[in-house]
Amino acid sequence: MVNLRKVDENYYLTSEYLLKLASKASELFKSSELHEKRQLIKLTLQNLRLNGKTVEYEWQKPFNILADYASRSAWLWGWGSNPQPLG
Repeated sequence: MVNLRKVDENYYLTSEYLLKLASKASELFKSSELHEKRQLIKLTLQNLRLNGKTVEYEWQKPFNILADYASRSAWLWGWGSNPQPLG
């Protein structure tokens, strides 16, 4: 049971860390050196290609899941354009 709790704790800590990192991605990228930017791109994106003036790409796992949820409002159940306090 102790080992299961540790695994469960590690999973949630890793998930929390990943979400915090994703929420600061733009800020981190802008403040990074060129070689760090390359590493961030390599870590998060794959199949980069140029289509005219547009860069096209696919997200690496698990960033694809975060990008999918960020691109739609379905995960914000009950959260309208004018949220009101509960209760």
